[in-house]
Formats: sequence, C-alpha cells, structure tokens
Amino acid sequence: MENRCEPRSQHAIELLFGCNDTFCPGTTLNISPHGMHIHAESRIVPIDREIKLLLTLGSEVVGMRGIVCWNCEVLGLDPEADRHLGIYIPDPHPDYVTYIRSLN
Repeated sequence: MENRCEPRSQHAIELLFGCNDTFCPGTTLNISPHGMHIHAESRIVPIDREIKLLLTLGSEVVGMRGIVCWNCEVLGLDPEADRHLGIYIPDPHPDYVTYIRSLN
C-alpha cells in the first residue's frame, strides 16, 4: 500500500457500496477527500474493482465512484470476521468534500 497523501478524519458514516446494482451496508472508520476505510457488514470486494458509494450527508444522498485499493485479505485478516476495504475516490462529490472540511 502506498502512503496517504491526505490526512484522514476518524468519522463514522453509514453507507451502501456495491457494483451492478447490488449494494451492501458498511460504515466508514476514517475518511478523507479522496479515500475512506470501510468496515463492510456482509462482504468484501476484490482489489481494483470499481464500486459505487451511496452516503447520506445531512438530508442528501451523495453518490460517488470508488476503487478498492486494499481489502482485509491483503492485511492477512480473516475475511469472515474482519471485513475491511480501503477505497480510493478519484472524483469526490463536492458535497462530500465540504462535509469533510466541516469536520476539521
């Protein structure tokens, strides 16, 4: 894994993530404008897979594209017990960036 170029804020946001219109619930553990660490409730996604993220920020649902950079298997964790995903967000939604800036 490469070093992060942006600081992350430890902040939990419930979200949905998935591909091909099949979504799973998850929760962010930390976030930055171009990345997030997700605890996946039901399944992990292979590395380099593009996914769609749906987050509720205030009263608005924000959709963004993300790319899985790492998952729990890379870290040597048990994928059944510790479902974690590292997501790169190449083109963050402006409302998402504003939300993150309001946390600091």
